[in-house]
Amino acid sequence: MKFTFKNIMIYLIGLALLGVTVTLMLKTNLGMDAWDAFYRNLNIGIPLEYKFLNPIIALILLPIGYAIQKKKITLWILFPLVVSTYVGWIIDLLELVVPSVATYGIVWNLLYLVGSLIICAIGLNMVTYCHFPLPALDELCYGIGVLMHSTYGKGKLVGEMLAIVLTVIAGVIFGHYEQWFYIGAATIIFGVAIGPLIDMFKKPVYQVLEAIK
Repeated sequence: MKFTFKNIMIYLIGLALLGVTVTLMLKTNLGMDAWDAFYRNLNIGIPLEYKFLNPIIALILLPIGYAIQKKKITLWILFPLVVSTYVGWIIDLLELVVPSVATYGIVWNLLYLVGSLIICAIGLNMVTYCHFPLPALDELCYGIGVLMHSTYGKGKLVGEMLAIVLTVIAGVIFGHYEQWFYIGAATIIFGVAIGPLIDMFKKPVYQVLEAIK
């Protein structure tokens, strides 16, 4: 890890893009990606703001992600808690200013969805470029990729499938049947597309970041 001004800024911007991703999906009528649907069931069902919810879930996911990778637990395991709080704060802030397209036509909703996919893939590659601790969820997905002897993108794909199961369980617990557990077309599209997009965007994003002095 090199704590240069460049890397710190890239890291913070990459994390902020993850917050943009969640917010865009929340503002559509297409549902959201599986992990965010799981979070939304908890956010509405408990209820608990994202800036508190994110670090609590992180406390559960981080030890699992570290165990999968056989990584030694150090004080750095606490860093993703700060990261989760930061991303949660970004989501809470953007929810107040980003306009909803839920009542608009399918074109606007799809534009938000496609935009969120691209922004997420770019943001995650910016975060991994810096070699700083990953957000808890992505630490878990990265660990799944390591366990499979495959790429981060493939681990993300498996992680999304796991999240669908957790979303249904949470939705049943809180009785969110009318909302279909906040699962929609975006849940499937995002789950299938995000892994390959992460792998596809990795090289060009890294090349652009390398060129920045």
